[in-house]
Amino acid sequence: MNTVIKNVWSFLISMRLMLVLVLLFAVASGVATFIENDHGINTSWALVYSSHWFEAIQVLLGISIIGNIYRYKMYQKKKIPVLIFHVAFLFILVGSGITRYFGYEGVMHIREGAMQNQMISSDAYLQVSAKKDDVEHKLEEVVYISELGGKKFHYSMDIDGKELEVSYKDFIGKAVKTAVDDAGGEPLVSFVISTPQGPDSYFLNGGQFVDAGPLMVYFDKMPINRTPYIRFMHKNNSISFISNVPIQWMRMADRKQKVFQANTEYPLEGGSLYTINGVQLVVKSVLEKGRVKVVDEAESLASGKMKMNTDPLSALIVDVEYDGEHQEVALMGKGKRYKGFAEMFTMGDVELSIEWGSKMLQLPFSLWLRDFVLVKYPGSMSPSSYESHVTLIDEANGVREPRKIYMNNILDYGGFLFFQSSYDKDEQGTILSVNHDPGKWPTYIGYILLGMGFLLTLLSPYSRFGKLARTKYEVTASVPVIAALLMALSYGQPLLAKDTEALIQEVSKINQDHADYYATLLVQARDGRTKPLDTATTNLLNKIAGTSSMFGLNHNQIILGMASRPDAWKELEMIKASHPKLKTLLGMTASQKRFAYVNAFDNHGNYKLASIAEEALRKRPAERGTFEKDVIKVDERVNVAYYVYSGRFMNVFPLEGEMANKWHYPEEALTTFPPKAAAEVRELLRQNAKGLAVGLREGNWDQANAAIDAIKAYQQKYGAAVIPDESITKAELLYNKLQIFERLYPIYLLSGLILLILIFVRIAKPTLNLTKATRIVLVVFVLGFIAHTISLGMRWYISGHAPWSNGYEAMLYISWSIVLAGILFARSSELALATTGLFAGIVLFVAHLSWLDPQITTLVPVLKSYWLTIHVSIITASYGFLGLSTLLGFIVLIFYMMLKDKKKRERISINILEATRISEMSMIVGLFLLTIGNFLGGVWANESWGRYWGWDPKETWALVSILVYVFVVHMRFVPALRSNFLFNAAAVVAYSSIIMTYFGVNYYLSGLHSYASGDPIPVPSWVYYAVSTVIIMIVGASFNRNKLVKITKAK
Repeated sequence: MNTVIKNVWSFLISMRLMLVLVLLFAVASGVATFIENDHGINTSWALVYSSHWFEAIQVLLGISIIGNIYRYKMYQKKKIPVLIFHVAFLFILVGSGITRYFGYEGVMHIREGAMQNQMISSDAYLQVSAKKDDVEHKLEEVVYISELGGKKFHYSMDIDGKELEVSYKDFIGKAVKTAVDDAGGEPLVSFVISTPQGPDSYFLNGGQFVDAGPLMVYFDKMPINRTPYIRFMHKNNSISFISNVPIQWMRMADRKQKVFQANTEYPLEGGSLYTINGVQLVVKSVLEKGRVKVVDEAESLASGKMKMNTDPLSALIVDVEYDGEHQEVALMGKGKRYKGFAEMFTMGDVELSIEWGSKMLQLPFSLWLRDFVLVKYPGSMSPSSYESHVTLIDEANGVREPRKIYMNNILDYGGFLFFQSSYDKDEQGTILSVNHDPGKWPTYIGYILLGMGFLLTLLSPYSRFGKLARTKYEVTASVPVIAALLMALSYGQPLLAKDTEALIQEVSKINQDHADYYATLLVQARDGRTKPLDTATTNLLNKIAGTSSMFGLNHNQIILGMASRPDAWKELEMIKASHPKLKTLLGMTASQKRFAYVNAFDNHGNYKLASIAEEALRKRPAERGTFEKDVIKVDERVNVAYYVYSGRFMNVFPLEGEMANKWHYPEEALTTFPPKAAAEVRELLRQNAKGLAVGLREGNWDQANAAIDAIKAYQQKYGAAVIPDESITKAELLYNKLQIFERLYPIYLLSGLILLILIFVRIAKPTLNLTKATRIVLVVFVLGFIAHTISLGMRWYISGHAPWSNGYEAMLYISWSIVLAGILFARSSELALATTGLFAGIVLFVAHLSWLDPQITTLVPVLKSYWLTIHVSIITASYGFLGLSTLLGFIVLIFYMMLKDKKKRERISINILEATRISEMSMIVGLFLLTIGNFLGGVWANESWGRYWGWDPKETWALVSILVYVFVVHMRFVPALRSNFLFNAAAVVAYSSIIMTYFGVNYYLSGLHSYASGDPIPVPSWVYYAVSTVIIMIVGASFNRNKLVKITKAK
């Protein structure tokens, strides 16, 4: 028996089982995000997140950690850092368990002037209320149900010695109820009651009733109170009604009307509207023998009985059994986070109410909403912040305190946390997230230990990282990378026609210095940000033509020319188009890259792309081909061009006293401002036009510049409230002029590529000394890194928030972290320097492709937190270190493919060892940063909206990435996986989880962190090429790896 127990224990704590569990955990979590995307959150919770097998994986991982702490003697002094972060994971697991089983959360809705002490739960419950002899018996159980299956249930409750049993029978994801004739059925009335929230449908059999607030509806049941009611009665093979109040009646078909007197019986008619005590009740059908049938929405649509429901309900079908009586009941609802619709009926001597959905939870205190305040960005409808001014009222403890709740500022009282979540559309009510979490502090202790353990591990000479740092091979810092990225970008400039040349010559008379000075005017963007006109003109020209200069003119000259002489500029070929079919439609030749604005319209002024663009936009993204995609892009460019020609981008005129601080373009100002303000604007425009005319005629631009100064003075006079500090404006103009990021990526690429080529040459010629070349490249990198850092700092200063709040900024920061990683490892390996040059250059190049928007924008309220700076900076920096590890792994695979050359085999094998060493060090740092950053994101979430982990797709895939890299760094503990080849192959493949986390979730899954809406965009073709390349590399390298078994054995 002892032997069996010992074997079981050895199996439970074996590294093989741990790695299997890690992979299972990762795969299950990743698959769950796709289940949620396709089938909804209820399905993902029913099948994965709330399942016992998913919990078992986490428990077994905890047991494995405990066992391996003793197995590898982590309690020894030199292993204390490793012990700390492994114990940290145990705290986190315990904390999550406490939260799972003892914590709960929900939502509280309060209107201005109202008091609330209830919240609706996030979890869905099966709620059964059985009332007998004025004694109520209750059953409330959390259930997770989905159309793909889930936890089936069977519950029972004792009612005076008799068992009431409720059990799962079926589930319909998109369900509708309908009344149908049934020869074996019972009398049935189908009706709809109008409420402020919308119409509610009901079906009543004999003995049932509906409580509709100001109205009670009964069927063959005596009223139980004096509330106004309507009572349906079945007798003499017909159904009639009676009410205790007068009823206004109207037949829907012919609009016939009458008034039914109180306490008088009348026949009940279907297709009629009954207005009772102000409540409108529409009787849809009256069946003497019928039944309620719950059907799938698709079935109902196919039969033509109903229209598409934009917000369909689900149906949980349960069997109810009591005292020998059996009944099937359909419970309608949406599951988690939504209250269900109670089904009320009688079985024997018991009145039953059964509901599936979130339940109302009572709080021991109340909140009174005194005021809800929504602040918007100037001139915009976008919210800058919103906050709830509440009074906390706890009568039992004599507490009555005013509090404010807003994003990233919580109310903490009585073990409950309140967070600003959302608000009503009319801005007269607030929606608060409520959280009660006893597992918070064990989890936070785990986070603190995690950070301490990781830091001490990196500093400890006895850790794996410390050992790798001390390891040196025969050829120090000579790991080459064979990764040739040859990009040939050539843009030919077509010859200009004579009339075009004449126009360009005329426009170029507008002095560039004057155009640039004109662009120092401040303009208000659509998102409310006030910025230099120079920034706006750059963005506009890039959108229209895909470049920042044309015809020998800069962006300011072109955009101002388009606005001042639209008729002439509409004749110039400026708008980019690429698809051959689209070029033909627009009258372009195959060699032309751009077309004139006028060519987008036919001789009658009809827009050529109108129907085609509309058709392309109607198609799901996955169905759009290259033609449709280019049509949509060109359609947007044409609209932006019109936006410029009409002058609507020139929002330079504020209006005195305007509450929203909105600025207006000239035409709008002249037509909507009060007469005195409009006259002032008209005079400014006249001075500007006069100055421009003098400049063109005489070449003297002083008067034109003075007109610009006059507009600036007008802006300061009436728009000072939203004008940024002068130093910020100057910084933005300098930032635009320097264009550091655009200039850096070729420097990074070329310097890295040159060093790689030299290292490759040294493989053939070992005597080649690269010390001088390496130092030159290092100096270039350090200077580039300094410029990179300064430019990031400038963007931070200009925007007022950390420069990693969108896709473009994150790419800038990732490339910065890559260069930092290369500089840190430069002394250990030339490979680190060379590969980071390539990788950083590629990332910066990708950042400046057309699909990433480089504009500096305002922040949504939830991102206005110092946690944004901490969480995003750490987690994004990890991508750089993990990316370096991936690129090194790719290089090692190339070296394995080069092992056929026997003369160079020994040198290559040493390079493999050195590359693997740097790769593993970089991966360890990246994994530590990724883990810390992810859990700090949990702290941000918990302090901002009350939930540090909610299985949102983004955070789930971040966890998947952590698990994937945990697997890779632990592979060396399993003999069958302990090889440099497998490690490097895994390093290459593992980065796919990062790509999915960063890009895939944003565009293919729905969630809090995602940009996806509706159907996902199709997978880009380059993904297939990349995957194919990796597979070919791994397969090709595997053929040669056995030739270096002795040299490349695991250290």
